[in-house]
Amino acid sequence: MRLRLIAAVLLSVIAGTTSAAEKVTLRLGDVKGDRFISLRESGELKNLPYDLKLTSFDSGAPVQEALNAGALDVGFTGDLPFLFVYAAGAPVKAVGAWQNNPDSIALLTRPDSGIHSLKDLKGKQIAVNRGGWGHYLVLGLLERAGLKPSDVTLRFLGPVDGRAALASHAVDAWATWEPYVSSAVIVDKDILVPQGGGKGILSGYSYALAREEALKDPAKRQAIADLQARLAKAQVWAAQHPAEFASALSKSLGMPQSITQRWIASAEIRPVNFTPVLATTLQQSADFFYRYKVLPKAVNVHQAFDYRLSQQANQVATGQTLATTGKQQPLSGQESPHE
Repeated sequence: MRLRLIAAVLLSVIAGTTSAAEKVTLRLGDVKGDRFISLRESGELKNLPYDLKLTSFDSGAPVQEALNAGALDVGFTGDLPFLFVYAAGAPVKAVGAWQNNPDSIALLTRPDSGIHSLKDLKGKQIAVNRGGWGHYLVLGLLERAGLKPSDVTLRFLGPVDGRAALASHAVDAWATWEPYVSSAVIVDKDILVPQGGGKGILSGYSYALAREEALKDPAKRQAIADLQARLAKAQVWAAQHPAEFASALSKSLGMPQSITQRWIASAEIRPVNFTPVLATTLQQSADFFYRYKVLPKAVNVHQAFDYRLSQQANQVATGQTLATTGKQQPLSGQESPHE
């Protein structure tokens, strides 16, 4: 009996060691900001059945570069940076999504710039990130105002340099996104250029992207699906706990809480149902950028999506959507880790 007990213990130890040795590592790249912090603060990083290695970047472009180079398995980034790397042949697929309030991507100016409407942009210099949300926003706003790109001078700058250029009067306006918008409004006293009414120019979608190589690995596929569901739950938690989330962002990113509070109130980040509707939306963006010769060739994006790993996350997003209509509470039957 004693020998059988010892043998059972040894087998258990060996099985546990083998299981630990086989635990998959998922390499994640994220733009410095809300996603990883929401995962951490909501408790969704606890008891992961896989190892998660995070690398943080300042913008979406280097996330794409790292994915393309094989340094990451998964990357979180905006829809338009994804569009360009996919058009260039990068071996990546969109496997999940969430949405920012499109109006939280804004055109800023100084109070003394003389810009009070979109018509006033004529003859002005505008800082944008080439091929990104800012670039798309400005082209759309010019079109809305009946102006042509040649009526302004576009300066292609990243967000840090764009903010500095506006502050130093090197440009007259700057198109950017959160949290840069809130920081510029609160710290620099910049103002928003009125967008002339109508619906938002951008979709506001961001994507979880996965390398095709990772999607061929069954263990990584399972980990990616699980991570997406956890992120969706974390984003619902963040929306339900804005004060707590703003405090966590402030501490983690070294920002005044007044900025993080404005940021999350403006962005209204929420998970979305990952369906072919998103491919149709990205196709519209691809056609728009091709029309303006920002994208050098026409691109069919419908093959850029893999919907097979989004079922769990979609259930979370659908629950949240129903909750906003008063029909159902999100994450029914589950308490927030902080409650």
